[in-house]
Amino acid sequence: MSEELQTEEQILEAAKQIFQERGFAGARMQEIADEAGINKSMLHYYFRSKDKLFQQVFQESIRQFFPEILQVLNADLALVPKIEKLVETYYEMFREQPHLPRFVIHEMNQHPDRFKNFVTKEGFKMPEQFIKQIRAEVEAGTMQKIDPREFIINTIGLCVFPLIARPMIETVFEMNDEQYQQFLEQRKKELPKFILNAVKK
Repeated sequence: MSEELQTEEQILEAAKQIFQERGFAGARMQEIADEAGINKSMLHYYFRSKDKLFQQVFQESIRQFFPEILQVLNADLALVPKIEKLVETYYEMFREQPHLPRFVIHEMNQHPDRFKNFVTKEGFKMPEQFIKQIRAEVEAGTMQKIDPREFIINTIGLCVFPLIARPMIETVFEMNDEQYQQFLEQRKKELPKFILNAVKK
């Protein structure tokens, strides 16, 4: 890897950390430069504006957030191991980047048109294989009649909510960081059973 590419990657990694934690308004270019170990002039050489840097970070976050989940949903797996894998994938992804779900959701709501255009351009689509799988389970009589879209939204909502609502959960249930992490570990084990029991016929 050339030195120029290496520096650009350092900047993007630093910017991802700062933007995901503080959002666009709360991040400062000087802070990103310090985190990347470069001076502010060099940061502006690679990325001329805060907005351009932010857009690249947001797009890379989306590329990480969606394709991995869609890959699990369309995988050649039976329903039970697929739901287990989906829940595990969400929690492992967010363990490494705890601010990612709040960051993506906030920016989707702040700039919906920009988000829609990017997703369309990238070709992210409904997981057709998973939709067929849900319909087949319903027709076979092993699952209650449910719109596959509802099933997907309910499942993702149950996975994501404790992550975007972490401050509330820690406050209401009087959890410290260690207790919260233990709660997520337990939830990762129990959630697939809860989801599947809810739709079992």
